[in-house]
Amino acid sequence: MVSEVQKKKLVHFFELLDSHKNGFLQSDDFSEIAERIRLGLGYEAGGEKHVFLAKKSAKFFHTLLNAISHENKQVISMQEWIDFIDTKIIHNDDEEYKEEFEEFIIGFLFDLFDDNHDGYISTDEYVDMFVVYGIDIKYSAKAFLKLDLNKDDKLSRNELLHSFEMFLFSDDPDQPGNWIFGNWED
Repeated sequence: MVSEVQKKKLVHFFELLDSHKNGFLQSDDFSEIAERIRLGLGYEAGGEKHVFLAKKSAKFFHTLLNAISHENKQVISMQEWIDFIDTKIIHNDDEEYKEEFEEFIIGFLFDLFDDNHDGYISTDEYVDMFVVYGIDIKYSAKAFLKLDLNKDDKLSRNELLHSFEMFLFSDDPDQPGNWIFGNWED
């Protein structure tokens, strides 16, 4: 069973994905995120980058929907989310499945926010993620510094994967990876 620290972080992450704040993850939450990114980055409505965002977001949701056991075939409840992370990720002995899930989440975020496609998330791109997900940006600089393990002023995919792994698996509230999605303790 997940610890209280892990549960608090998982609830925080769920609430970031739940754009409509109705206690369920559903397709509209992810199309809303794609639209926020489009607006925030100034992409043309219906343009190539907008279509990419919309397709990537829809695919992300449907992959989650298919992976998570749920009662309603169109939504994922917070409890279903927590149970999935607990049994299929945190307490699953299948290391390959865990790595695929971590890569799936970080790959999704990385592809959405690495706007210049240089293979890194810059401080500006990281702030964009905070804005899009409604994370208080006053924590973005602190979070970025905690995640930038090699202190090169950019986040590599590996740094984000390592941070996300700490976010999921650590019971230590002081782990730097806990800050990947801002201040989870609020």
